[in-house]
Amino acid sequence: MCGRFTREYSWQDVHDFLDLKFPAGLKVGDPEDLDKSWNVAPTQSSLIAHRSEGSDAAELTVRRWGLIPHWAKEASIGNRMINARAETAAEKPAFRVAFSKRRCVVPISSFFEWEKIEGQKTKQPWRFVRADGEIILLAGLFEPPNEHAERGTFTILTTQANDFMSSIHDRMPVILEPEDAPRWCDPDAGKDEASQLLRPAADGVLTRHKVSTKVNSPRNNEPGLVEEVE
Repeated sequence: MCGRFTREYSWQDVHDFLDLKFPAGLKVGDPEDLDKSWNVAPTQSSLIAHRSEGSDAAELTVRRWGLIPHWAKEASIGNRMINARAETAAEKPAFRVAFSKRRCVVPISSFFEWEKIEGQKTKQPWRFVRADGEIILLAGLFEPPNEHAERGTFTILTTQANDFMSSIHDRMPVILEPEDAPRWCDPDAGKDEASQLLRPAADGVLTRHKVSTKVNSPRNNEPGLVEEVE
């Protein structure tokens, strides 16, 4: 799964990185420049890039993490919708429409995963970053604003872990290569075409290191959370 990530870039960094990837460029749908965060947790807001039906240009907007479908009766459903399984999202009622029409990329700097240690109650957190130092683009789905979320919401797709991740966890977020982002976000791309992109990252894409258990609490948010520990 993916339950925590970092946002160590500026809006301009993301715009510059993605603008050349989309054939029609990237426009600003929500110009707010979010503060950097070293511990983004569910229900918090972050940037997504997406394309709307009828538009050739991609759009950069701010959405809340935790998908809230239009039919939801209460906002708390979003707390259970922070991730969607890539293997079943196209058919699940909560994600089916979004998978068909509202696919997005979630730009992050790194993400955390927790390793179970035999004989210990506390899990060891690890930080994962791209080996090339670039922004990580996660495959996501989004919902437009509704009565429970005035800015709209998003979820992150997960898939089976690759060999590099499997010693820590059996799932991992779907990491898109930059050249695949336009195809994933294309609302005219069919479900079968989009599903072909939902695969584990190739070994070598990511690198990792242990970090402090301070990251376990979303109340902690400081640069030291991403520093390597013994």
